[in-house]
Amino acid sequence: MALQRREFLGLMGAGAVSTIALAACGRLGTPKVKGPTIGMLQMVDAPPPTLTRKGFEAALAEAGYLPGKTVNFIQKDAAGELPNTTLVMKQFVGEPVDMILAVGTPPLQAAMKVAPETTPVIFCYCSNPWGAGAGTPPGGVGEHRPNVVGTIGTNPVGRELDLARAFNPNLKTVGLIFNPGEPNSSYEAEILKQEAAKRGITVVEQSVANSGEVLQAAQVLAQKKVEAFVKIGDYATIQGFASITKVGAANKIPVYSVDADDIKLPGCLATIGWAYFDDGYAAGQLAIKVLKGESPAKLPFEPLTKTELLVNESTAKALGLEIPKAVLAEAKQVVS
Repeated sequence: MALQRREFLGLMGAGAVSTIALAACGRLGTPKVKGPTIGMLQMVDAPPPTLTRKGFEAALAEAGYLPGKTVNFIQKDAAGELPNTTLVMKQFVGEPVDMILAVGTPPLQAAMKVAPETTPVIFCYCSNPWGAGAGTPPGGVGEHRPNVVGTIGTNPVGRELDLARAFNPNLKTVGLIFNPGEPNSSYEAEILKQEAAKRGITVVEQSVANSGEVLQAAQVLAQKKVEAFVKIGDYATIQGFASITKVGAANKIPVYSVDADDIKLPGCLATIGWAYFDDGYAAGQLAIKVLKGESPAKLPFEPLTKTELLVNESTAKALGLEIPKAVLAEAKQVVS
């Protein structure tokens, strides 16, 4: 059985995982213990990708790969900057590492661009491995790069729309803020529009280039009288989501998300998405197979299937909304 998060953090201990500054040049440091060295890169230091990575680490720890004892972890984030992903991967290759964990599509793209085909690449927290060039759908054996395997986490945006309509059966418009330059974002935005069209819902888009533009984009959408805000997998809105909930609360517009951690923010009414720890844990199980000698080429990509629904009771009251019984029945947690 998977370790609980609290148990896992206790096992890891302080200082067990090395975080190297992005400005560092040359070698990242020789392994401190006998065992594989795994370079781990995520795009930003934010709850969803971080929790995904911790799930990966927990799976390895459960299998006996303990940092500082039987495995070496080199963990970095790209600070939200695409050029940094290539820089980090070049550093990983120069170390060299025995395996790369790519948490997200941009790190996966960089890994495939830089790493030799002899280095296994495990990916997670990834909506669109196809857009990154990892393979062709559905990613079965023979349908992907021989050294690349991982989990597919295209967010359940159709269910997010159903959640919004559960609160407002007459919902006709939703506002979407995203960065079209991100492969995950553009991919999920298209899926959202397709799912919205099936439901007779219009998606009003506002594009941004970074998190600093999110507040103004939300204000523009509020002026256009959208009836709800919805969020997809997008790094700009991961970092700037508080701006969306602020505008939503001020204008009494419900805000929905696919990231569970967002439920803590006043103004976020409900979330439905993947269990990120489980995503990383599943990727960790794939990594264990590879570390024990299986070829990534003989393993299929694994789509996520388990979703979690959370709802914020205080936000519902502030918006003058009653939580539907069907939502309460499905909710894993009601935050007050």
